[in-house]
Amino acid sequence: MVKKWITISIIFALLVVGCTLEYRFVNYSFNSLSRDLAVYKQMLEKDEEVTSTAENIMYIDSLHERWHKKVEGLKALIWHTGLKEVESGLSRIKTYSEEDDYTEAMTELNALIDYVEHYKSDFTLSLENLL
Repeated sequence: MVKKWITISIIFALLVVGCTLEYRFVNYSFNSLSRDLAVYKQMLEKDEEVTSTAENIMYIDSLHERWHKKVEGLKALIWHTGLKEVESGLSRIKTYSEEDDYTEAMTELNALIDYVEHYKSDFTLSLENLL
């Protein structure tokens, strides 16, 4: 009887540790993306007329590359549709920035920031998510 309780306790502890690590990785990834998008928003706000500066394009390209690296790990943990939505948003932001379409770039950027904030809240560490 004691062996069963020890086994159950070990399994539960492993479950809690695994969920905690998953939460931290997902939360870190989306917080990082959120910060990077906020920085890019400030960069776009510097000059509303010309958004296709080399600095802006290099930043969004590098942001997209960093996100691709994180997606490899995230695909095993979260829904692919959400990751696809982030990918699409980043691509649209880049396209609008290259076309000097400030209004559309900011609209997409704000929508993606909002989406990321709501999406990461789905992965909070709670008893409901553990079970």
